[in-house]
Amino acid sequence: MFTTCISVNQYLDKREKVGIKPGLDRVIRLLKSVNFYEQSFKGIHVAGTNGKGSTVTYLASCYRACEKQVGTFMSPSLTDRQEMIKMNLEPIDETFYVNYFNQVKPMIDQLDKEQDPPSSFEIMVVIALKYFQDYADVSIIEAGLGGRDDATNVFTPIASVITSIGYDHMQFLGTTLPEITKQKAGIIKEEIPVIVGDVSDVARQVIRKEANQKRSPFYFYGESFSVKQAEDEWTYQSMNLKLAFSLKMKGTHQARNAAVAIKTLFVLNQDHDNVSLGQIKRGIKEAAIKGRFEQISTAPDIIIDGAHNTEAMQVFVDTIKETQEDNQEIQVLFAAFKDKPIKQMLEVIRTVTDNIIFTTFNHPRAASIEELKKLAPKGLKIKEAPDWQVFIEKMTKAEQVTYVVGSLDFIGKVRQNIKCRVLQK
Repeated sequence: MFTTCISVNQYLDKREKVGIKPGLDRVIRLLKSVNFYEQSFKGIHVAGTNGKGSTVTYLASCYRACEKQVGTFMSPSLTDRQEMIKMNLEPIDETFYVNYFNQVKPMIDQLDKEQDPPSSFEIMVVIALKYFQDYADVSIIEAGLGGRDDATNVFTPIASVITSIGYDHMQFLGTTLPEITKQKAGIIKEEIPVIVGDVSDVARQVIRKEANQKRSPFYFYGESFSVKQAEDEWTYQSMNLKLAFSLKMKGTHQARNAAVAIKTLFVLNQDHDNVSLGQIKRGIKEAAIKGRFEQISTAPDIIIDGAHNTEAMQVFVDTIKETQEDNQEIQVLFAAFKDKPIKQMLEVIRTVTDNIIFTTFNHPRAASIEELKKLAPKGLKIKEAPDWQVFIEKMTKAEQVTYVVGSLDFIGKVRQNIKCRVLQK
């Protein structure tokens, strides 16, 4: 019997060696062991290469605006595991976390005996779904990897959302866009509406085919709905509706993510909880998520962003261009996992600055500075920061902006470090 979050997290940390395990059988057995009944679970399933977390947050914020109890599951967390599971945008309470883990522990032991050990991620999914079934009016579940074989793909949602399609996790999802899209389209269920963000024609074709086979109504960004900017506001547009809204989160991509959330709510308003236009506007305006072009320090200015693949890095660079003041001096502190498209990401970054500093961080998958240097594009002026904490402590130029990017795990460590320093002052 576990009694604290620390002991549960230490146990789950040790299970990380199990790795990523596609397939749903283990999760289904774990859910059955804790008496999870899909019929009494009301959830939205969100998949996609980029934009999932922001879209989940927009949806949750809108449901909170109409005082619904909202469960959200997002991964990975920038801090601790409890951050993955939230009720009303606040991490799961320690008592609930430990209690639900203890409920599922006997079946974990059984699967271990059968030489089919569940991963830490699968266990977290089960804790989240059971907790939400017991306490949430509506839940928004972000897929971890792909969709079809992802551990979250074990319930019939009230809506399936695909935010974007790009090249990531290709060792698991396939090397071509149609293969990757087919995996993500695996969350589409019979006769359940599908809302899709800004995707390529190739991806659109695959999703449309899957939706037609399942007799699922589908709504594509750029066809059924879109968004336009007018000064400081954005306007959501569909065939019979226009809705002006403002954003706290920066970047055109965030307006597109918000539009996907708005369309999802309008589609669901036909058969489920009615969220008013005013509640949608308030929810979208108040939504914020850690690590998405987030300023965590002033004087010196430090902005962190979770971009960790080529498509997300392009969005990150586009946002810099949209928000950067004229002649503003910038630098980028970069670290990444070894299995990410490092060279391609650096090529994108150098379109806004050559002032790139390589560093590394404490993680078995983290690329070393030497590995980063080998993958650096020709002509790049390479700077090194062997200890990123020392580098940040020595930053003094108030007029310069430092962007920290390349890995969610890395920016989480930077964020925690700076927040702790602020508290100690």
